[in-house]
Amino acid sequence: MDIEIWLNDFYPKILSDFGFSREDDERAAKLMYELGWKKLLDSSILLERIEGRDVIVIGGAVNEADAKTLKDPNWIKITAGKSILRLREFMSNFTPDVHVTDMEEPDELLIELERQECILVLHAHGDNIDRIRSVVPKLGRFVATTQSKPFDRIYNFGGFTDGDRAAIIAKKFKARKIKLIGFDFDEAEGMKLKKLKWAKKILEFEGLL
Repeated sequence: MDIEIWLNDFYPKILSDFGFSREDDERAAKLMYELGWKKLLDSSILLERIEGRDVIVIGGAVNEADAKTLKDPNWIKITAGKSILRLREFMSNFTPDVHVTDMEEPDELLIELERQECILVLHAHGDNIDRIRSVVPKLGRFVATTQSKPFDRIYNFGGFTDGDRAAIIAKKFKARKIKLIGFDFDEAEGMKLKKLKWAKKILEFEGLL
């Protein structure tokens, strides 16, 4: 997604719709930078892994039937948020090529994924400052993202939820083909359902649905 479209159109509307604080998002991004610093990877590492490849992006509604499609080694697998927990119910040793998350999963799982050479894309926002403080000091290297103004190696590729952000990353870094599995925009309620509606709108705008 073009950064100007995100910052001037989608992002202000999301802030207004949810009552989120731009200042808190910026504070979270700054904390990610301060704690991460030398750990922050250049985004070119994502291009190296994704460009020209067929990519499966895995959302949180992934099921056992979906999981069977992930055994093909020719696909690059990108997991979004807690989809990795669902997948491991069916495939206990599954490790994606890229994991995109705002860090709701256990610290130990994120540490394990990094050790297994999964590229972690960690997202900073105003509501996960405690998770940033907990997770970042325990990791070696990761790509950092924000939903506010990017700076240095704190990137903004666009996207609101882990799922749509993961799909946008696949597109931005020139995947040859993008397949979405485990995306369900209706099986939720309250705040979660509202977030999924925005995710769907963003994916449709990007031509990914």
